[in-house]
Amino acid sequence: MMDKAKCIDIYLKQQDKNLKEATIKGKLKVIKQFLDYCIANEIGNIRNIQKNDVYGFVQLKNWASQSRSSAQFTIRDFFNVMKKLELVDYDGYELYPIIFTNKRSKILSYYSPEEISKIINSIDLTNECGIRDKCMVLIAAETGLRASDIVFLKFSEIKWDKNIIQKMQMKTKQPIEVPISDNIKYLLLDYLKNHRVSDDSEYIFINTQTGVPFNDAAVLTHTVRKAFIKANINIRNKKAGAHSLRHSLATNLLKNNTPLPVIKGILGHTNISTTEKYLSIDIEGLRMVSLEVPL
Repeated sequence: MMDKAKCIDIYLKQQDKNLKEATIKGKLKVIKQFLDYCIANEIGNIRNIQKNDVYGFVQLKNWASQSRSSAQFTIRDFFNVMKKLELVDYDGYELYPIIFTNKRSKILSYYSPEEISKIINSIDLTNECGIRDKCMVLIAAETGLRASDIVFLKFSEIKWDKNIIQKMQMKTKQPIEVPISDNIKYLLLDYLKNHRVSDDSEYIFINTQTGVPFNDAAVLTHTVRKAFIKANINIRNKKAGAHSLRHSLATNLLKNNTPLPVIKGILGHTNISTTEKYLSIDIEGLRMVSLEVPL
């Protein structure tokens, strides 16, 4: 049987003496719950704890996002201590290379690449607006452009020969240049050739009902939300509009070790600190996995 009291005592002795008593109590509470979970699952030795055991414990707890990330930090610290004393085979950074603090989770929401793919594929192309809607959603998912920069996209801003969108951002009035994939390019060409209602407008996307450009970028947010629901993606307590695609793209890039300056350029941020705040980044975690983070 795992010696829970000994593990807790070892961890306690490694804590910074300057930490507040309440902080220590909070950390020990998490570790006690985690070890109880391991014992209940018949894990008799701390060295036998697998990474999936840790993830299973955290997933099981009905924590708010900020409590969840706080617990992850504590568990990471616990395994760092145990690895240092050679009581386990991996440290906390192998468990959680990056922890997203979710300080802005009430505003921003993250969806996996698989979930994003599902919502894109859920759009009904037989609908008269289907090709147009899929064009807009695909651009949002793959480029990270804001809804306003997509809905009010102009012909002059697509550089077909270079496979890029090059424009002045409506929100920041700063220039941005993003690549467009063949998927976007061919879908756009299909829309323009076969589905766009006749109009002399400089804007690409046209309201099918009125035959004129849209007057509100919220149309894309509504389209994305409908796609989330149709794809049966869990959006409970999460945002599910166009901006969630932008945030998900940036988060997935970060998870794939894309350097922050590259993500900054894709998002069109003028300051790297804005990108860090936008992603609620665990800077220490990034340093440990050697991502390119300007100090």
